Amino acid sequence: MEAVTLVRIFGTVLGLLGIYLAYRVGRKRFVPLSTAETVVVGHVRLSPATLWKMLAFAALVAVPILTMAVANYHTFEGIHEVQACGQCHVMRPMITDMRDPASQTLAARHFRNGWIPQAQCYSCHSDYGLAGDMAAKAEGFRHLARYTTRTYREPIVFRGHFDNANCLKCHGGTPRFGAVKSHQTVWPLLEGSTMLCLNCHGQPHPTRAARTPGSPDYARLMEAAR
Repeated sequence: MEAVTLVRIFGTVLGLLGIYLAYRVGRKRFVPLSTAETVVVGHVRLSPATLWKMLAFAALVAVPILTMAVANYHTFEGIHEVQACGQCHVMRPMITDMRDPASQTLAARHFRNGWIPQAQCYSCHSDYGLAGDMAAKAEGFRHLARYTTRTYREPIVFRGHFDNANCLKCHGGTPRFGAVKSHQTVWPLLEGSTMLCLNCHGQPHPTRAARTPGSPDYARLMEAAR
């Protein structure tokens, strides 16, 4: 069983445990609990009052914090999978196009030729959204909030600046890359992302016009990615 599946199961159990504890603690009357009597929990003797205070702490503090930690771990691990990106309505055109054998976008060509065998989205976007650094994660949570509250507009627009490092971490320094004279000529510009790889190698994903609702390509791109 994969680690992500185990984390999903563990998180579900924690969530149910938290609900159960909160329900029991909420219905318990603490005033009449005795501090003189004792109950045995494992090898420890506690008064009923102490035991229920500990259960209240677990229900209201410990279990929720642990559940949030597990949920965040699952989120940050899950984003490595293409399926995670495809779950959002606005990302479906990118996934559908990437898996289209007739598409000539960079993402589709990489996918079709097996140049990125797995985690295709993450491999090229590891510096962006929830997959990136803390600033990128904050931006990713903003995306999540906008999507959840339906306050976004289609087609979505990339607000940042494309970093050629996403391409050069695989292509840069390879013999095939170095053999292209134009790469050598403009290398300082490419390295600093002043000149983009996309300028010569085309669109990475469908154009904004194609992703606009009502366009001739929109219905096709919105088909469920298989």
